[in-house]
Amino acid sequence: MTPQETLANLGLAQATVATLATVMVVGLGFLHRPSRASLLWSLAFVLAMSSTWVSVAGSVIGDEAVRRAGLGLMLGAPALIWSGFRARRNVPALPWIAVVQSLATTVAFVLAVDLQVYGMTFRVGFLGAAVFAGLTIAEIRRAADRLERLALPLTVVSAGFVAVALGIVVAGLALPSNAQDLQLPRIVNGLAMLIYLVCATVSVLYFTSVSPVGMSAANSWPQFSVAAADRLSRARRGHESSWAVLGIRLDDPDQIRSTVGENSWNRIVTAFETVVADALPAEADLGRPARGRMVAVVCRPGPVLREHVRTLLRRVTEIDAEEWSDVQLSASIGWVPAESAGYDFTDLVQRAESAALTATRLGGDRWERVSP
Repeated sequence: MTPQETLANLGLAQATVATLATVMVVGLGFLHRPSRASLLWSLAFVLAMSSTWVSVAGSVIGDEAVRRAGLGLMLGAPALIWSGFRARRNVPALPWIAVVQSLATTVAFVLAVDLQVYGMTFRVGFLGAAVFAGLTIAEIRRAADRLERLALPLTVVSAGFVAVALGIVVAGLALPSNAQDLQLPRIVNGLAMLIYLVCATVSVLYFTSVSPVGMSAANSWPQFSVAAADRLSRARRGHESSWAVLGIRLDDPDQIRSTVGENSWNRIVTAFETVVADALPAEADLGRPARGRMVAVVCRPGPVLREHVRTLLRRVTEIDAEEWSDVQLSASIGWVPAESAGYDFTDLVQRAESAALTATRLGGDRWERVSP
């Protein structure tokens, strides 16, 4: 297989993987847990997908300028990955840096007509993308879930990205560029970007759809169910009292959703989940079985928990939804003491959600407590 055929095959592989990765990150990540971080990560994969197809199109039609333009655009994706991690820890994300980098590398690649100039421009552009891969490692090290196994692929591949970029630059400084010299860096670049896409997809899907870190409101339901059931089981063995399960739901969710539209509904739900997290004790376990519904497992004496519930209901009615709609928000809560169902998580959740529905039918903006 000739180097040209190898490059063409790598380009098609990149485009295919980038397309599948984009579908997964957007569908399983952003749409599952909308946030600024998941949005920036989704945009990174959209950029990688579109740029790889531009590069493939340039190779197919034999237009070197188009191929280089696609390659230059792609090198802004690591900066967007980095921006997503900054957004995740609530500091300025600076996504404009990725835009500037993509445009700058695209223009530089297209304008570098001389082969030696293009060779060094290519290496410097690749190194620029590697800088943000290195900064991504620093951001991951700041995360509370940095030691999770699924965070490891992006850390390792980012370190490899930096090492490869440094190697390519050193080789470019030591040897003059000609057509044959550039084939190896192009193949290395193609392989590196392909591996980077796969590893980034694995880790980003973990950060967006599995890890509870960075989500101030609720854990994913499967993870919450396991943790909450274990907590209640240990409470039963220890004969601990004052445990309760709360089923919390927005009143009239279908009507709100049809009135305000999907985008505003997502914002309302996010605000609702934040209010629930802020109103309940910090150590309460929170899970989300569906948008607009939450379940809390909390240990507090009845009078104390009653004040938390009252505060929660009041704050839901105070959510400023005027930016999105004219609807008045309220919530209903089902309250079930853990002793009433023998600390059985599944039974407690069913009773709590049934009690919440009863509160809704009675007019909403209230709680319904199941007697022990």
